[in-house]
Amino acid sequence: MAISTRTIQDSINWAKRFNFNRNPVIGNSLEPALTCANIVLQTILGPPFEWWWNNEELTFTTDPTPNSATSSVIDITSGVLTVTATNTFAVGDLVLGSDTGSDDLDGTLIEILTATTSSFTASLPNQPDFTGTTGTFTNVTTQDYTIPAPVFDHIEHASVLDVDNDGVPVKWYELTIKNNLSLESSQNRPEFLSPHTEDTSGNVTFRVFSSPDKKYPVAVHVQLAAPQITSMNQTWSPLPDFMQHVYDLGFLAWMLQFADDPRSVYYHNQFKAALLGRSEGLTEEQKNIFLNNWDDLQAGYLVKMQQGIAARGQ
Repeated sequence: MAISTRTIQDSINWAKRFNFNRNPVIGNSLEPALTCANIVLQTILGPPFEWWWNNEELTFTTDPTPNSATSSVIDITSGVLTVTATNTFAVGDLVLGSDTGSDDLDGTLIEILTATTSSFTASLPNQPDFTGTTGTFTNVTTQDYTIPAPVFDHIEHASVLDVDNDGVPVKWYELTIKNNLSLESSQNRPEFLSPHTEDTSGNVTFRVFSSPDKKYPVAVHVQLAAPQITSMNQTWSPLPDFMQHVYDLGFLAWMLQFADDPRSVYYHNQFKAALLGRSEGLTEEQKNIFLNNWDDLQAGYLVKMQQGIAARGQ
């Protein structure tokens, strides 16, 4: 597979020949070409389409034993808790403090705000200022797992591997994908998975349900999200070279539509046909949903175009 080396500017130069050499890049905003390119790229790489050349496998292993950490310094100042402790906590983890020397802090559920291997912080706006030393902080759930992850559009499928007591693989089971999952104390082989949180460093926390009763390897197959186009010198990557006819047709359709050119309808139809022709594995329902949504998006612009033509004719 060859990732596209063609730039957005190459598509502009091609489309201008069909559009009476109109310039679609006006001023520093780079519009309307910038938005047209992003619409086409995000459509091709968004649901319901799934491409073998635009995915990644993410993995983690569950652990039934909660993480814990023993502090050497505990400080609450102006509603911010800072704990110095060797730990393996991640942003978003829920931990419970005990034996801290503070009746206000003991038994308080804390959500980790920032975390390093030597300290972590949390927001405690309702807690009085406090300074202490030794205390134990224990993760209250074994359902959440944080891993570095690319920016992905959606989860295609996920699987959990059952293993015996010696770690020998027994059988793969498919996990049901959910938008969100609650906390659960009962332990069993997980049956559900959801993306739970994401921090500013690109780490994603996945939640499983039920709480695992032993270590299970989990594989999560995701479709990568479309990158944001901000320059006409960017390429159409990650689209491969063999998709050139698809994205060029879509780009031309929007260029003509912004110019109030009735030929845009023809090229929109060509784009839809080319895209569906390249797609694999879509059900008839998914195809119909895409066609209806695209036609509705296009129709809004067509109504405005027809109104403009009628107004000019008066």
